[in-house]
Amino acid sequence: MSYRDRPRTEVECITTADRSLYVGTADGLIVFYQLEENLSPLGKTIYQSKVKGQIQLGGDKRKPIQQLTAVSSQRRLLALVDGLLYLMNMSTLELYDTGQRIQKLNCYCINESKSHQSSAGPFEVIVAPQRRKQIQKYTLSGERFGHVKDYSIPEPAHAMARDGNSVCVALSGQDGKYVIINIHEGNMFDILSYEPGSTPFVRRMGKGEFLVNAGSFGITTTISGISNRPPVEWGSEFPPKAATYVFPYIVAWSQEAEVIRVFNLIHQKCVQEIPFNNGRYMSELSGKLYAARDKSIYLLSAMPLKEQVNDLLERELVEEAVLLAETVGALEASKNPSAAVEYMNAVKLKAAFIYLATGSFSQAETLLHESGCDPREVIVLFEGLLPQSSTFQPVASHLHSLPSIQAIAEASEGGVVLREAKKFLIRYLKEVRTTQLALGRREDIDTSLVKLLAEDHSASLVPYITNHDLHLSFDETKQALEDYKCYHALALLYYYSNQTNEALGIWTRIYDKQLSDSQFPGFSYIIEFLSKCGIIEVVLQYAKWALDRNQEVGVKIFTERLEGEKSKQLEPPFLLEYLKPYPDATLLYLEYLVNDRNSTEESFHTQLASSYLRQLLGLREETSAPDRELKRARVKLQGFLESSTRYNPACLLSEVVDTDMYRECSVLYGRMEEHEKALSLLVHKLRDYPMAQEYCEEYSKGKGRVYRQNLYQTLLRVYLQPQDRSDQKILITPALSLLNAHGAQFDAAQVLELLPHDWPVTTVKAFLLRSIRGSMDTHRTGKIEYNLSRGENLRVREQYISLQGDPIVITDNTRCPVCNLPFSDAAFVRYPNGVITHLKCGRNKTICPVTGTWFGKV
Repeated sequence: MSYRDRPRTEVECITTADRSLYVGTADGLIVFYQLEENLSPLGKTIYQSKVKGQIQLGGDKRKPIQQLTAVSSQRRLLALVDGLLYLMNMSTLELYDTGQRIQKLNCYCINESKSHQSSAGPFEVIVAPQRRKQIQKYTLSGERFGHVKDYSIPEPAHAMARDGNSVCVALSGQDGKYVIINIHEGNMFDILSYEPGSTPFVRRMGKGEFLVNAGSFGITTTISGISNRPPVEWGSEFPPKAATYVFPYIVAWSQEAEVIRVFNLIHQKCVQEIPFNNGRYMSELSGKLYAARDKSIYLLSAMPLKEQVNDLLERELVEEAVLLAETVGALEASKNPSAAVEYMNAVKLKAAFIYLATGSFSQAETLLHESGCDPREVIVLFEGLLPQSSTFQPVASHLHSLPSIQAIAEASEGGVVLREAKKFLIRYLKEVRTTQLALGRREDIDTSLVKLLAEDHSASLVPYITNHDLHLSFDETKQALEDYKCYHALALLYYYSNQTNEALGIWTRIYDKQLSDSQFPGFSYIIEFLSKCGIIEVVLQYAKWALDRNQEVGVKIFTERLEGEKSKQLEPPFLLEYLKPYPDATLLYLEYLVNDRNSTEESFHTQLASSYLRQLLGLREETSAPDRELKRARVKLQGFLESSTRYNPACLLSEVVDTDMYRECSVLYGRMEEHEKALSLLVHKLRDYPMAQEYCEEYSKGKGRVYRQNLYQTLLRVYLQPQDRSDQKILITPALSLLNAHGAQFDAAQVLELLPHDWPVTTVKAFLLRSIRGSMDTHRTGKIEYNLSRGENLRVREQYISLQGDPIVITDNTRCPVCNLPFSDAAFVRYPNGVITHLKCGRNKTICPVTGTWFGKV
């Protein structure tokens, strides 16, 4: 609209109320317009204005209208001209006599939060006198102003705005700054300073928040002096003259730069720039943005927020679009929560596809999760991933124009983009498959994911197949694993599809170098698998393959199985027969039975000993066998023969009796109680006299005196009556050593019979002295024991006689105290406390049935 009544007339300020527009000019004129809003045939809003009145203020001075405010709740119009505050009727522009002149003002402000509300209380106006370090509060009652209170400030006020009890004031002076005054409590605090040379202004943004100009930045502050938003940087060569808030934007106007800039308050970036030369004024009034040139007034209408979101998406300003959409969604959530969620999901989904098209996969992944997108909408963009059996039809194609990810990759950096895209899809599908979005879609998701991992030869392919309950399209997954030569994963696929034989066939071919797969764990994996496999026929089939390659490891198929499996084919007799062609495996299995399962079966112990023996004999026949290995084998055999008592020594003896393995023979003879043969070998063949003594000590443990005497007597006889007479002198020393060390184990008379007649007595003097002392000690100890026993016998007999000394008289009137019946025969029971009962009534001989007294053993 234009105002051309006078050549000098220029727009200075504007205010509105409902459909009324008030224009203050540079020569003190106020013009009142009535606005009408209509729709054009094209659906565009158009405004028509009609002059309803005007008034000249300031007399002949024709000073500019400094401020103009419509107070709807009071139906009043406030105007500041040449420092004088005027009050008028909004409808007629009638000028009121306010009773006192409020003049010499820099500016004024009202409580904007109540300016359009009816209130029973007085309406308040805050004014800032010129060159005075104070602000004043007045009330408006009808047509009169009333002074209420003054508030001191450090410097005169240049501009101010009010919200409730808080007034934000821009102070003039060399060190310009902003302060907030609480006019209810009367306290004041500083906020910040503004740069010298800048235009200070204050605008109320909303409840409890102001916008101020710091020079290079626009700062938002709460009534507590806290800034909850990042500052807005106005930009270079843009000194703002005014700024206002139109949700969700801050609109700033620079008269010097002749431009209006729109800043998104969400991310503080400039989103629009409007050239505006010859500008005079800009402000937000009643939710609408007005801008004025010298002769014209413009109403700047923002696009609907949803249209702004779409426009941002079209320009691929995704982050700004999503942030704005979240604001829109928050506004709609109070009215229709489900519609708000649906709108936000649609925006985020479209934004995600834009990110995909530009290769921003990380951002796309986040938005896809937040939008609740069907994962197949993404899978279908990758050629050949979605199973052919899938019935999925894309429904989000209207949100994007992507042909395929492969096509995008070819148009950019080719393989690099495609690899990154597939890595993104792997991450995305791994996360989404555990959510509600995967319900009913698992086969499509899992099959696609396995295909991707196989193509990438990912180290996570095998753990993924192993650790997850997958829903796969078997044929397509099998083909993909074969194409990418992921044979170990293919075997796992067969296994989890209950095709164990096929799985083992692939693993054995990998080990035999017929197939190649670096992810295959190796031979031990097959062994562990077979040890846990419950299909016995398959186990026995592939166990032969394993034993042919490594008996020591292959036998673990049977030794590491869980006990308790009931199958004749897993019983030790069957397995020992099965393992016959594999001697090393048989030996290890027998050790497992005897040592780990603690079997007491004689046949197992005998077979194990026989295996040790055959192993040793085989090594002895090998001329190149290392001495250390021979020694180890022999120590193992000897240790088993000495520790085990379950084997059949006769069976083993037949295998070693004709060899020089005298130590082993002696152990076997000992197990057969043929001690003289065993000791003869130790003494005459091995010349191991200490071992012979140890033999006697070992076999005499836990035995009676006679057995011990016979055993030691046998060793002495072996010493003194050698088969080879030439050994007789050599054996005198160990014989005497035996007598001196174990003399208590011998019968002296039998020893004297064995001693050679030509031995002097002094040779066995020590033995004889100990034997005589021992015999004397035994004799005397026996006499002491005899006399003690005799004394005990006499004491018991005396006690018995004393018990029989007192007569027990039973008459016809004597009754049993238990059953209260007379005694009918001579049989009765008498307890030590004198109680007499029937035989049947005194069944417990240690407890009195009448008094309950316990007498201990009787």
